[in-house]
Amino acid sequence: MSWKFIKRGKRFLTRPFTLLIIPPKGAQTKSWKMSLWQVACSSLVLVSLVLCCAWGCYSAWKAHTDRQELAKLREINQQYQEELLSLHQQAVEAENYLQEVRAFDQRVRKMTGMDDRGDKTSRSGSTSTVPRPSSRSDSSLEPSEVDQQFTRINSEAVQACETLQALENDLKEYYAYLAALPDHRPVSGRITSPFGMRSNPFGGRRSEFHNGVDFAVSYGAPVEAAGDGVITFTGYLSGFGRTVVISHGYGYKSSYCHLSRSLVRQGERVTKGQKIALAGSSGRSTGPHLHFIIEKDGKEIDPLTVLK
Repeated sequence: MSWKFIKRGKRFLTRPFTLLIIPPKGAQTKSWKMSLWQVACSSLVLVSLVLCCAWGCYSAWKAHTDRQELAKLREINQQYQEELLSLHQQAVEAENYLQEVRAFDQRVRKMTGMDDRGDKTSRSGSTSTVPRPSSRSDSSLEPSEVDQQFTRINSEAVQACETLQALENDLKEYYAYLAALPDHRPVSGRITSPFGMRSNPFGGRRSEFHNGVDFAVSYGAPVEAAGDGVITFTGYLSGFGRTVVISHGYGYKSSYCHLSRSLVRQGERVTKGQKIALAGSSGRSTGPHLHFIIEKDGKEIDPLTVLK
């Protein structure tokens, strides 16, 4: 049964077919005799050729499209790198600006002498320990690198703001210190007796310690505050006569003795150069003059080391 089926199939596949080609206008007719097997093989070859041509065309189109997309990606990447480089350069400029801010802070402190008075006025001046970004100009920057730079700069900007705020506060305190410093001459007269040991002006062989300086002035001459401060005493003291005492802060205190009249009251705040009294000769005195005393941290010092 199976053998008959095979023979029948073989006869079917080898059965001849005639292919006629009839050209127009009565030209000679051409014919080809082909078996079904040959027709099938020819059709398969033809379909394969068509598929190969189609695949070749598709591959060429795909390659062309890929090249276009790659060119676009390269262009986008170039723009992206240029933007990254621009951001990097902005980061470098911002870092340079922050360095200038820190340098300005140090220059101001050096000009005002606050570096030497850190215990009173300087509370900042710290420098950043964050490394500076490089100033490279290549196009191999990574987004994470630029992001780290801006994170760094943001941190440094906060530090710079804090430094400038501290500098402003320190300058206010420094100028308050300068205003309070008792370096203004209370009267315009000449010095008749300096600070230190001297002969007793009332006679006698024993010398005495003079705890201030004496200025020669006329009776009733105006006496001015040597610095900003608060009146802590106004009244009469044995030996010193009518006296005004000012507390200036920062450990300084000044006393104005042998006055004829006080123009201020205890607890009153005065400013440098303000008229606070009139000179006289009250107390133990040989004549009209001002006895001027400066104390620093509770110890009497030579006023000439402070006065301008």
